[in-house]
Amino acid sequence: MANSLIVQSGGPTAVINSTVVGVVQAILNRNDRAQIYGALGGIEGMLKADFIRLNRLTPHELELLRYTPGAALGTCRYKLTPDDLQKIIHHLKEAHITDLYYIGGNGSMQVATLLKEEALNQGYALKVIGLPKTIDNDLFGTDHTPGFASTAKYLATMVLDLKMDVSSYVGGQRVTIVETMGRHTGWLAGACQLAFLEDDDFNECLIYLPEFRFDLSECLRKVERLLNSKKNVFLIVAEGVKDLQGSYLTSSHLKYDALNRPKLGGASTYLKEQIEARFKVNVRVIEPSIWQRSSVTLASQVDFLEAYEVGQQAVNFMHEGKTNVMVGMNRREETNYDIDYSCIPLSWIAGKEKTVPLTWYSPKRNKMTQQFIEYLLPLIQGEVRPKTKYGLPHYSSLYELRSEGEVVKCRLYNVQ
Repeated sequence: MANSLIVQSGGPTAVINSTVVGVVQAILNRNDRAQIYGALGGIEGMLKADFIRLNRLTPHELELLRYTPGAALGTCRYKLTPDDLQKIIHHLKEAHITDLYYIGGNGSMQVATLLKEEALNQGYALKVIGLPKTIDNDLFGTDHTPGFASTAKYLATMVLDLKMDVSSYVGGQRVTIVETMGRHTGWLAGACQLAFLEDDDFNECLIYLPEFRFDLSECLRKVERLLNSKKNVFLIVAEGVKDLQGSYLTSSHLKYDALNRPKLGGASTYLKEQIEARFKVNVRVIEPSIWQRSSVTLASQVDFLEAYEVGQQAVNFMHEGKTNVMVGMNRREETNYDIDYSCIPLSWIAGKEKTVPLTWYSPKRNKMTQQFIEYLLPLIQGEVRPKTKYGLPHYSSLYELRSEGEVVKCRLYNVQ
């Protein structure tokens, strides 16, 4: 008896559940009696053998789930130990799980590799396929990652809306600081350039990426020049921006997560304080925080469909006997925009980061170049129309969905 397990890892996105549904439906299309489990809470669900039976969801429930943002199975930040790995493989054996679908980013691909290695050590024939997911778009070996385009579209739309609001006021310039996610890379901060594709006599943006050191004095000089030219200023700053000495702008009061990574955020507040101390100007800070990764109503249709297709392709590769690989997305250069899917060895990916190419950003102008724009525009096309209830988006929860009269929730399968 061969069963499948789907795991969601890392930060949630607007389209990660579309990938889950893609996997489930592809498996059931091959075998409608297949047993498909989901690990509740990511790694913690694997450690507790806390699984739910996804194959018991109805087609209607799966469709509702597909349009739901966030990680429906649950996720966590957890640092694995060797004992943990042994325990997880033991649970997989007990549940006869031979096909593991691991959805996540860089760290998740490392975990998937460790699980495969531990299975080999125990002589267990476990097949592992990684499915790309991260809003940061920093996953090596793929043109882009599901989740990124929807967040990029959200941020660009938000900044465009802010421009309209700020431009409503006659007289008196304003500075608006937008802080995006992006620990080591500036893909999301760069996406805000899309709000400034057309000439604008009233608003100007300055974008700061983690790939380039931040010079406060130079930034303040540029802000002053723009204010003197009677323009509203938009400062777009990634949370992971570092100063000329290589320290985070908020390094004096950093806290750390379970993986000993600094909890970022607050760069925008720091800049606000610096600007207000120098100029008599209205400064506003916008921190979209987790909303930037959780808005289905502003999601990209291309992203939504590709996230689903990644799940479908993962099942195809699993059926072909592929293992210890990640589904890679490759752009066809000879077409306007199209994607091929391939297998990328996990060993090529784990521990690596894909940064914004240096030629796609102008540090002199603090703007993204045309190459970046041409890369990003095809990814944000189309809209997603979630189901509605009471005039609001209708989301689902795996703790509430019912199948055949039985609540589908935690511990439908549990190894003691």
